[in-house]
Amino acid sequence: MNKANLYQQANGVQRRDAMEVLKEYAPLISWSGQPGEASLLDIGCGSGDVLVDFILPLLKTPGAASLGRVLATDISDQMVRYAREAYKNLRTVSFETLDIGSALDAVWLARSSLFSHVTSFYCLHWVQSQHAAFSNIHRLLRPGGECLLVFLANNPIFDIYNQLSRSPKWSKYMYDVEKYISPYQYSENPASEIEDLLCTVGFQHYQIQVRDKLYIYEGLDNLKRAVLAVNPFSERMPLELQDKFLLDYVAVVRQLYLAKACTDENDCNLQFISPYKLVIVYAKK
Repeated sequence: MNKANLYQQANGVQRRDAMEVLKEYAPLISWSGQPGEASLLDIGCGSGDVLVDFILPLLKTPGAASLGRVLATDISDQMVRYAREAYKNLRTVSFETLDIGSALDAVWLARSSLFSHVTSFYCLHWVQSQHAAFSNIHRLLRPGGECLLVFLANNPIFDIYNQLSRSPKWSKYMYDVEKYISPYQYSENPASEIEDLLCTVGFQHYQIQVRDKLYIYEGLDNLKRAVLAVNPFSERMPLELQDKFLLDYVAVVRQLYLAKACTDENDCNLQFISPYKLVIVYAKK
């Protein structure tokens, strides 16, 4: 998941869901206050485009307070470097590396202080230590602060990873596949698990929604780009095997009946269907 340029070209589903959720939840988010009083931490910013294109414009709406500080973070050094370069003229935003699922460094905490708002889109399903992530988010919010967190409960991509990891051809590259599968992939009631976490770390006011969603990739090339952009295993493989991995991935997609022809059986006219469950958490400290 370090292919920042490719990710920005292939993150259509992430952008669509972020735009829809922000449009719906914007009325709940309180940006009012004195100029410079509000501050924002974005967790898992990736290439930075969701933050810049969809989150920051909310601060230009009537009645919104000007931000004192915007800090965008990602676990990937490459993503952070890419975002810094791509938005180097955006002086109001700084980009830093952060693993929200680990113990926060005391030095980092001391200079970061607390935030009035935390956002995170399509990041937390990659974090295996959910308690640590939610605890850190609560810790980083100032009293009365709000967070809006959007992540996957389940997605066919995780089942495909599981299946491919059992193949002798790919097992040596996917030995830690469980690290890259959503903690809620096989949960019967993810909303209940997340509610328990929110209460445990100290949130008292929250809303949780788990929605059934669908995204359609038009054509084989679009699917391959999307898979390659988030596939954590391809960088471990020799270059000559990466295309073969994608072909095996597509074969499993067909096996799971997630592909159908639009007009004929040519790959260029195939649609690849991705049904998934999306979690939306709005919480206030």
